[in-house]
Amino acid sequence: MSKLLSVLKRNPVLASTNARLKAWLAEHDAAATRNRYQSEAARRGRAVPQGKGLTAALTTRIGGRRMALGWPKAIGDLHLFLPFALTNWEAVLPKALAPFGEVTVFEWKSRGFEELSPDWVARRDHMNREMAAAFAAANRRRPVDVVVGYLSGNTVSPALLRDMASQGAVITNFCFDDKIAWPGPIQGGRHRSTAGIAAAVDLNLTSDPQGLAKYWAHGGLAIFHPEAADPECYRPLGLPFRYEVSFVGARYGWRPRLIDGLERRGITVECFGKGWPKGAIANDEMNALYAASRINLGFGGIGYSRNLLCLKGRDFEVPMSGALYLTQDNPELAGVFEVGREILTYGGLDDCARVIRSILEDPDHAQQIRDAGRARCLKDHTYAVRWAHVLRTLGALS
Repeated sequence: MSKLLSVLKRNPVLASTNARLKAWLAEHDAAATRNRYQSEAARRGRAVPQGKGLTAALTTRIGGRRMALGWPKAIGDLHLFLPFALTNWEAVLPKALAPFGEVTVFEWKSRGFEELSPDWVARRDHMNREMAAAFAAANRRRPVDVVVGYLSGNTVSPALLRDMASQGAVITNFCFDDKIAWPGPIQGGRHRSTAGIAAAVDLNLTSDPQGLAKYWAHGGLAIFHPEAADPECYRPLGLPFRYEVSFVGARYGWRPRLIDGLERRGITVECFGKGWPKGAIANDEMNALYAASRINLGFGGIGYSRNLLCLKGRDFEVPMSGALYLTQDNPELAGVFEVGREILTYGGLDDCARVIRSILEDPDHAQQIRDAGRARCLKDHTYAVRWAHVLRTLGALS
């Protein structure tokens, strides 16, 4: 298999064909999933709970625990239990939740557990026992108000989450990657995706604005919860511009085709990430790169697809940095930004080249977009705003 992959990467025609096939498969899977859950909702004849309906459903589900915990509480008075695996950006999570109260962290990779290991299915029960013990100890010391999980069926059992709920905590779980491979394969008796634990979570948090029905079909309540950015990590730096256009991200799919097309039109894009000549840069270097670029290029596609789109962390990190962001047209962006004033988007190659030339010729307009994007992120797209919304939806905050 490794030799075959090596041949594919070296041959441009085979690599392009492979990328297009992977894109088609992802798009087909996502369309089939969406149609299946829409049909399921229609069959049930009941609307997915939102707004007042969600509030009523949550009251029915967690009302007793809310009363026992003495909710609502003031900001800073909660006790949160945070189970997750630290692989990259997740380091921000304890800091993001700290304003709401005490945060007890259970990070399992530091305890020697790796979900990519061949023996993970056998090992995860051991990890779950350690998580259960850590939760029980934290709850004895001070009742846990909310579990904030970055979990899936691959990492935690529904039984463990129900046990935490039986001890009085309210369970939340978030996912930023649930548009494809959902519900996904079954391994060790349950779906590997968040579908495997949806019913055991009191409030599922999804970055897919059309994904609430999926969780509802699997017995769970859900709300839209996109990514965000830390204004202390991503902020204006006042650096001189070093690059006209830059891009941060791995080299795969249709990204090289668009960037090569821009090069043929006389527009140089400095690329950083796996597969590009300059290689990857560290997370703590990204803010400086955004600040040193007149235009920061983005792609909205999932995997190899240019048509299957989702919101990205970079959609918020770049404008939070006070930098100008130009990314792929995605209808979901209109729900979180004023497109054209706070960020810019492009359709295809020719449109992308046109927008780049236009904005480079008008530095005053470019600065207006930078300022507006930063202001919008500070107002609506910090982690404090995201988690305050979740906790108020639960009824935990006054």
